[in-house]
Amino acid sequence: MNRTYQHLRRWMQYVDTAAAYIACLLLFSLMLVVMADVSLRYLFNAPLLWSYEVISVFLLPGLFFLSVSHALGTHAHVSVDILQNYVSDSSRYVFEAITSAVATPVFAFIAWVALQQTLEQFAAGTFHSSGLELPSWLTTALLPLGFGLLALRCLLNTVGYAMSLVSGEHWLALPPLSGSGDDHGNAQEAKP
Repeated sequence: MNRTYQHLRRWMQYVDTAAAYIACLLLFSLMLVVMADVSLRYLFNAPLLWSYEVISVFLLPGLFFLSVSHALGTHAHVSVDILQNYVSDSSRYVFEAITSAVATPVFAFIAWVALQQTLEQFAAGTFHSSGLELPSWLTTALLPLGFGLLALRCLLNTVGYAMSLVSGEHWLALPPLSGSGDDHGNAQEAKP
């Protein structure tokens, strides 16, 4: 069973990495659009009329939603670990398993609601008003994708932390403690 779990984690890591690379391309695109807009605005008094909407409606949400699951998987997110410095590893596994178990249905529900909204916008054929004639469902499609990946990551974390606690094997390493200098997880983490 641990082998199946590690295979699923590896698959999730590939998907998260691909999404993170796309997010990097969006960040680069954002930089180019801002640079072009500022240059045209101050050199020729001719700003890009569509830049604000493209940045705020497509690029920034895409950057966030495509990288959020990867951030959770690599422990790059902000976390509050005040108590975790004072409890045992088994207690930390319990905390992580409960937190992940509570988060999984929440993110799955948000993904489901966002998917319904995206499908409604797709069926209605609505467009943004920027003049670029971009369908509005392109923006909302980022939400079910990002929250869906996050729900899957939380589900894998729930199983990994719970099985690590129950079996005594390290199915999934605990996040590093603050101040420990360990930025890549515990050394005992099972290699995927």
